[in-house]
Amino acid sequence: MNFYALSTPPGISGIAVIRISGKEALQIANQITRKVIDQPRSALLQSFYDQEGDLIDEGILIWYPEGQSYTGDNLIEIHTHGSKAVINKLLNDLEARKDCRLAEPGEFTKTAYQNNRINLYEAESIADLLQAETEAQRIQALRLKNSSPKFLVWRETILDVLSKTEASIDFSEEDLPESINQDNEKKIKLIVADIDEMLDESMGEIIRDGYKIAIIGPPNAGKSSFLNLLVKRQAAIVSSIKGTTRDVIEVKYNINNYPVILTDTAGIRNTKNKVEKTGVELALNASKEANLDILILDGTEKKIPKNLQKLITDKTVIVLNKKDKKSFNSKKIIKELKEYKFKDLIEVSIKDKTGINKLNSKLKKFVSQIDSVQSTTLISRARHRSLLKKCSNRLHDYLQITKSNEVEKAAEELRLASNNLGHIVGFVGVEEILGRIFTDFCIGK
Repeated sequence: MNFYALSTPPGISGIAVIRISGKEALQIANQITRKVIDQPRSALLQSFYDQEGDLIDEGILIWYPEGQSYTGDNLIEIHTHGSKAVINKLLNDLEARKDCRLAEPGEFTKTAYQNNRINLYEAESIADLLQAETEAQRIQALRLKNSSPKFLVWRETILDVLSKTEASIDFSEEDLPESINQDNEKKIKLIVADIDEMLDESMGEIIRDGYKIAIIGPPNAGKSSFLNLLVKRQAAIVSSIKGTTRDVIEVKYNINNYPVILTDTAGIRNTKNKVEKTGVELALNASKEANLDILILDGTEKKIPKNLQKLITDKTVIVLNKKDKKSFNSKKIIKELKEYKFKDLIEVSIKDKTGINKLNSKLKKFVSQIDSVQSTTLISRARHRSLLKKCSNRLHDYLQITKSNEVEKAAEELRLASNNLGHIVGFVGVEEILGRIFTDFCIGK
């Protein structure tokens, strides 16, 4: 059935856009305008009427013919004044019709996929573009949208090698040219090298989901105050009472146009309090999952607590706080840190903001390192990673099997590898994930 939706955000605006898609969308447009629309892909000034013939509004109508539209079916765009009254009147009139219904989330894009206007990987990239909040996410979504041909080239190469391998099974060696299996192994090795290189890094997923920074440390070291200072608002409660933060507080943040998720955690210490103990466990998990740890220590203390020493790794930025206090003595802690490998160390006073600009500059540098590899990755979702990993494993198995000349087994590995790539772009077995993918879209897309 034909379907419709408001494609612009609800509320008051200069212009609102309502889209109608389906085989009979043009007939619906003719009835709404009381005219015969016969100029495709043209912005036409029209009057819009309800089913009783009363004028609703005047605006622009565009007809995109079947095969030349976003969805692949006839598509109508109605551009009206963006008042609530006009929008509601038009939507209510469409709802009252028996030949169309309200679109489901992502149905316009889902229809485009079903009509072979786009593949599944491109649809996911469009979803990422709609949800992009930073410049890096926007750039990546657009780049990925145009990157699916690489999967198709890999798949075509695998299918070509598969066809030659199967020919070796079906025909005797005398009936086949000597060159039929030439370079097969070399072609597969090149694909394996490309896939394995992508699997070795996760920057695409980081840009899509956010670069995770965990703020960890002992109680009352200044973790919550640091979070509030960084995001310039009170995102976390600050108190002199130890153990105030008992849950994980996540705040979305933008550093140098990259999406960042800042996590304020409970103070890490030995405790018998069950609730606080749970908070400490959550803090340790946050640290484990983070791309970067900011370990905030009290610079007036003489030693680093033992339960924090094991958290110091090459992804840890150590922040010695309370530089404003007379008892601040970083030398002892720095001396103790000589045996540890960590990312950086900065002395600050969160209270009077000393050293905060330097820390901000360091964070910008660390987060911006994403850009050094993000231009080549094609992986932005766990689904892509899982399928590419399976494909890589199949191709590795194929390369091993070819050494023993088990042609039928080799052909099966190639077939399974091509199916893995087919899953990514939506050529095979995707019905079970379609609903999950397209619910990420808004109604009008």
